[in-house]
Amino acid sequence: MSVTMLSTLKTNISQIQLLLSDFSNGVPEPGKIIVERFLMDNKPYHVNKGVVLLLNNHFELVNPICPYCGSYHVIRQEFRERNPILGEFGDCRISVRRYLCKKCGKRFVTQLNLIIEPNHRYASIFKEKIDGLVKTGYRSLRKLGEDLHTFFGISPSHQSIKNWLKIGDEKRINNHIPDYSGYYCYDEQYIKIDGRKSYRLTLFDALLNIPIAEEIAKKIDYTTVYNFLKSVLADKPLITITTDHKRMYNSIIEKLGALHQLCIFHLFKMIGKDVYDRLKSKAVSYRNKIKLCIYFTKIKEIFRTYDLNIAIKRLNKLLDKYDDIPRVLQKWIRKKIIPDFERLNIFMRE
Repeated sequence: MSVTMLSTLKTNISQIQLLLSDFSNGVPEPGKIIVERFLMDNKPYHVNKGVVLLLNNHFELVNPICPYCGSYHVIRQEFRERNPILGEFGDCRISVRRYLCKKCGKRFVTQLNLIIEPNHRYASIFKEKIDGLVKTGYRSLRKLGEDLHTFFGISPSHQSIKNWLKIGDEKRINNHIPDYSGYYCYDEQYIKIDGRKSYRLTLFDALLNIPIAEEIAKKIDYTTVYNFLKSVLADKPLITITTDHKRMYNSIIEKLGALHQLCIFHLFKMIGKDVYDRLKSKAVSYRNKIKLCIYFTKIKEIFRTYDLNIAIKRLNKLLDKYDDIPRVLQKWIRKKIIPDFERLNIFMRE
């Protein structure tokens, strides 16, 4: 017979022995199991030294003490309903007892801090899972949301995930392993901390796929980025750093003495925006839309190889038909691909 831990109360209730009959009507509901197993004959069950669990997911304190003045003279009042999101059980309805202190006259409620932090709706298990995921490698907010949906069937907002990733009093977090590859990726994310605009600077190892360091900055400029990269990479092997296409990064990485690889994904994304705008336009003929897609694919093929000679041949072949290429793509070839070709093909070199 299997033993299942209820994550909603994992720090308060040790375990529940499930019976075969529990599964007769499908997956057992946590509230029903708690009521049937722990609340036989309507007797309250003490889930820890301070909190008691009553019928229908009602919680109250065993020996209430005023958190403001420390007085034991308190009056039990009504229950207050809460709707926390408890891991795989999703949106649950619980009720917590309110109290009034006779001595200082202040009110307080039963706290379930081990399960849900004060003034939070998501259970602590979400933040714990996020902390564990980011330690295994770099993940975007979108990927973290997908991971949480896989584990719990719920996708929190990007802002909620940003809040869980918040660095407390420290402005920087460093990872420490014996050896790094020397191939790194640098990225920034806009975040809000306590309602204020900030940036999360991240450097991770591209081959090992692990974060190296993260720092919270109030603004993004040359000095901030340079000082972050210089201090983090001071004692590490340095070959290549991959970034997006901000011009500021060129001189920063050159000053650090590394090769600068421009992100191919960002290149395709920038060109794709102009292409897709024209594909949606009714002013562009169907024939020209087909032509636009064909030449955009040819541009992508230049960078879909690890052989530099093949990439150069594909570029030259494309340039032979330059006059036939749609103007929007001519602009990207003339102003971006040719001037930055050296920085776009670093990954093809031995």
